[in-house]
Amino acid sequence: MAFNKYTLRISVRLVLIFMAMLALTLVIGQQARLFTVLGVSLILIAFIVELFRTIARTNSIVESLLDSIRYGDYNKTIRNKAAGLGFEGLADSAQAIIRAIASARIEKETQYQYLQTILEHIHTGVLTINEAHEPELINPLALNTLGLYNTKNPSWAEIEKRTPLFTSAVEAMGESGRQMIRLSTTPTGKQLLVLINTVKIGGAPIKIITFQDIEPEIEQKEMESWQTISRIMAHEIMNSLTPLSSLTETGIMLLESEGNPKDVSGISQKTIDNLYTALKTISSRNRALAEFIGSYRQLSRLPLPEKKELQVTGLLEELRELYEIPCKEKGISCSFNYGPENLRIMADDAQLKQVLINLIKNATEALDKQMDPVIGISVKRILHQVSIEIYNTGPAIPSDVLEKIFVPFYSTKPEGSGIGLSLSRQIIHNHGGQIAVESEEGKGTTFKLMLPVLE
Repeated sequence: MAFNKYTLRISVRLVLIFMAMLALTLVIGQQARLFTVLGVSLILIAFIVELFRTIARTNSIVESLLDSIRYGDYNKTIRNKAAGLGFEGLADSAQAIIRAIASARIEKETQYQYLQTILEHIHTGVLTINEAHEPELINPLALNTLGLYNTKNPSWAEIEKRTPLFTSAVEAMGESGRQMIRLSTTPTGKQLLVLINTVKIGGAPIKIITFQDIEPEIEQKEMESWQTISRIMAHEIMNSLTPLSSLTETGIMLLESEGNPKDVSGISQKTIDNLYTALKTISSRNRALAEFIGSYRQLSRLPLPEKKELQVTGLLEELRELYEIPCKEKGISCSFNYGPENLRIMADDAQLKQVLINLIKNATEALDKQMDPVIGISVKRILHQVSIEIYNTGPAIPSDVLEKIFVPFYSTKPEGSGIGLSLSRQIIHNHGGQIAVESEEGKGTTFKLMLPVLE
């Protein structure tokens, strides 16, 4: 509206100037008196001066607007300059622009302060790196975690000087990833869980690095795990030692009289039979105890994976050939969904097959005596990970069992060693992945393996 009025004002003045010039031309052409020529000339000059004054006043308002934007002075009142001169509309529009910019700036500053407050109070270190590989934003917890206590805006070189293990690991992770990093080579050093994602803001890549010191949580979990393992081991060992002790005492009683060994000729056949039974039981319990200790050694001496490139489709095809006929013989419907083609991972073929075979074996055992038993093995890609899911329609796993299902030596099976799932979790962890389980009554049980995709 103000622009339309300004255009009209300029147009009127240009028309008046044109008419004055036309009149001056006619007066001169008719050789009018000098007084008439001077009068028309003065009118023309007055119109031209008024045009320049109009433009100058407009320029003054625009200049005030631009200065306010340039210097951030949003308290300036432009209307006062135009008061009584007929430029109130243009001045009001300029003032409205300043108010809108001021409001947007206040809103932006409020959002920035809000973000800063969140970053200062969250229990996670946050660091953003720009395209030039320099920090743009770093919160106080990140500074404290990295040992930069007295530095507000450190450069990447300063961070590298203070924590070279952190910076080298971050650079090696590239644009995205998830990794455990120990800041110090000493056992008491901080252990960080580092997550990296890269986003584009204004066309420029920004690397967002979040990290947290999880050493206290790991220590707590380790303590709880060792306590659980100790209880289970003590339980298993006592289960073997108690009958061994009892049978040994019984054997001694059968072979002694008044504190001295009996004469062989004085031992009856019944005593020999009882002694034989006791020795067989002792031998059986010794074997069970040896197997238990062997399981512990297997769990504690798991070799690191020898990774090579694997096609997920080929891996599942081998499992299908292995289990398709046995499942049919047991009346189990077994389906395979290979997921996207050319999905590749870096993994130890033998170890990964060991995990999958163990999970499928557990699934078939869970379906024993179940109506319409079903096992489903499916693959899908979720961002930078491959998800391999093994599903069965067996009864749900109780919640108290789910909490301990990956604990070493914990088993609900009478003949179970309790190391299958804990060994599987250790193998997947060594591959940089995760294993999880979901179980719900009426919906079955699903074990999910998450492994990094080979791009």
